[in-house]
Amino acid sequence: MEPFINSTRLNICHEQINTSIADRLTKDVIFNFEQDSKHNIEEILDGKLGQGLLDLPRKDLNNRQSNNLFRFNLLRCLRLNIWESNDADLICPLCKQDFDKKGDHLYQCSVVGKKIKTRMHDNWNSSWCEYMNRLMPLIKLTDSKAMKEQTSLVKKLRGSRIRPFDSHINLPTISNDGHFRCRLNKIGFDIILCNSDTCPPPSRGGRDAKSNNITTSLIAAEKSKFQRGRATSKARTCRETGITISGEEIIEDLYNSKMQLIPFAISPLGLFGPTINRFLYGKTIDSNNIHNIKATTFPHALKMANRASSDEVPSNILERANDIWRRQHPTENFGLSYKSPDPSTYYTQQFGRDICFANGSAGLEAISLLGDGPLIKSSSNNTCYDALNLFTNCTDTNAFRRINEGNAESSQPTMLTHVPTHAHSPENLTP
Repeated sequence: MEPFINSTRLNICHEQINTSIADRLTKDVIFNFEQDSKHNIEEILDGKLGQGLLDLPRKDLNNRQSNNLFRFNLLRCLRLNIWESNDADLICPLCKQDFDKKGDHLYQCSVVGKKIKTRMHDNWNSSWCEYMNRLMPLIKLTDSKAMKEQTSLVKKLRGSRIRPFDSHINLPTISNDGHFRCRLNKIGFDIILCNSDTCPPPSRGGRDAKSNNITTSLIAAEKSKFQRGRATSKARTCRETGITISGEEIIEDLYNSKMQLIPFAISPLGLFGPTINRFLYGKTIDSNNIHNIKATTFPHALKMANRASSDEVPSNILERANDIWRRQHPTENFGLSYKSPDPSTYYTQQFGRDICFANGSAGLEAISLLGDGPLIKSSSNNTCYDALNLFTNCTDTNAFRRINEGNAESSQPTMLTHVPTHAHSPENLTP
């Protein structure tokens, strides 16, 4: 060790020591994970949720979370049990599937998903449009504002209400020296929320780590946006002309019109899919066909997916934004705080905020929909409160008071509308 330190420059020495410590800590954390966290290790280590909890300036009232929301997000971030069940197996009272104690099933339940996912999706879409309106002009990718859910983009369906993108930006037809060089006409984003299965049924590929891994789920979510199918259920019809085209033909029309689709896949804890990660952070996509799209059946879906990871589509735009900002504003913080000095740090923190508010609020709403909470697997007629003296940690109960001991009053002022839950503490249960 001493020869290395004596013969190595200080900055290189710091980097290598930091890398070594980070690798060792990561291995220790992964080793100590409970079994119900093994399926989404990448998601837990991503860090956006933690930034949303801790790094945002508290003086901005929009960054302050309600007490219940902060508790829920904190427990999810630290992978602490939301339900204490003395190791008994639980099932969901709504879909009757296995129910975990960390809250993952809240985003997996088919019954709950119908009620919470639309609002989550809309919140993410609104935030992303807002971010693009400041970010894209900075990097000279466009001079116009982002468009949300625009119709008449598919030529053959001009008179229909088909909206192939949740949001998109128009690229300038004539670029000058300051513009980001790109031959596309539009870049569209389609937001999709996904999750891994903590307890996947046999129909989802079994219980092995690969079948229910969060990264695999994100790639599958992206594939569903590229490969929209040839079935009649995926077809769309223009009422004015009567023309009907399949999902694959819609992708063909967009591809030939130089409109690029980028799926924006998001997990409950805030891990992004590989395609949007490349666009934002420049992360390399390992395979030419990670989505496993069949070229003979869906040729245009494969072309669209391949172009999304090619040089024709901008990548690492946040690093480009960093360079431009530092050059133009060397003494200013992008986010008006020393904690967000550059665009990359600022927008990563904002993504963390969206995870807290959009995904976290959806989780609290899901808890309220469970009624008295999950059931004991061995006795479907009883709630876990009746048999196990179980209570949820994300309401104001003794369980959370132990975590928050000594704080008579939380420092998290209530800013959101309170989401009621029906999960009771033991002392509130009627005999």
